[in-house]
Order: sequence, then structure tokens, then C-alpha cells
Amino acid sequence: METTGMDSTNEWADQLEEAEAKIAEAYDILEALRQELKDAGRKKDSQAIGEAVERLARYGRLFQDIRQSWSEPED
Repeated sequence: METTGMDSTNEWADQLEEAEAKIAEAYDILEALRQELKDAGRKKDSQAIGEAVERLARYGRLFQDIRQSWSEPED
């Protein structure tokens, strides 16, 4: 079965949305761990986890931007 461009775009958007949800779940887990490490005085470990948390947030925003760009008409 051949899919049209719009069908492919919708499928890709669904895949990105699924990835965003998984990133959000990982973000929540790691942010809680970061706070626990910080509270336990494990500053370096907390900072390292904090870097990963920031990257996950950036990836989530990137995927959101990509999906949004697909819904806009092309020039």
C-alpha cells in the first residue's frame, strides 16, 4: 500500500509525539533523581544528571518544533 505525503507526515508526527512522551517520562525520573542527589549533598552527581535533564528538555522542544513545522504550509 502506497502512502501519500500527508499520510507519511502524520505517521512521522505520531512517532515524534511518542518519542516526546518517552523523553518527558525520562525527564521526570531524572529530575527527581537530580533533586534527591542534591538533597543528599552529591553536588557533582546532581550536576551531571542536571546536564542530561537539560538535554532531554532541548530534545523535547526540538521534536515539538519539527512536528509543528510539518503542520505549516511549505513555501
